Amino acid sequence: MAHQQEERLQRIIDQTYDRLFGVLYALCRDYDLCADLVQQAYIKIWEHLDTITDDEKILALLKVYGRNLFLDELRKKTRREQALAQYKPESSSPSPEEKMIEQELGRKLQSTISKLPAQQQKIFRLHKEQSLSYKQISSQLDIATGTIEKQMNRALKFLRQELRNKSI
Repeated sequence: MAHQQEERLQRIIDQTYDRLFGVLYALCRDYDLCADLVQQAYIKIWEHLDTITDDEKILALLKVYGRNLFLDELRKKTRREQALAQYKPESSSPSPEEKMIEQELGRKLQSTISKLPAQQQKIFRLHKEQSLSYKQISSQLDIATGTIEKQMNRALKFLRQELRNKSI
């Protein structure tokens, strides 16, 4: 029985993923958040799959789940921003020790970034340091956005792994 449910869910995902992703991306305009929302919507479907009888209406249900999850995220973000706005540190300038730690972290990060392959490094710097979108990088470097996404994922994975191995 569980195997049939898994096959059913996979069939639902195959049939709805692109449309659901498009709808949710139009809402949030954030690729990573959209991917999270899509995944959470499918988790909700999985949790209620045994009570859902009409697969023809599943996309509408997924859109409702996704929209509600997005609204929840907005509410959480608003609450966080309000809480941060109320927080006023005693001193807005960092201590000399904090400045030293920050500088050392910056040096380690730059050193680690310089270990990336040339193309990954260029894409990473354009996206993270110059705040260019994947689409802007794509037109500037004449590379498909999918390639840029893969290169960014590889770069981030490498940086996480390298920085996790280094300690201050």
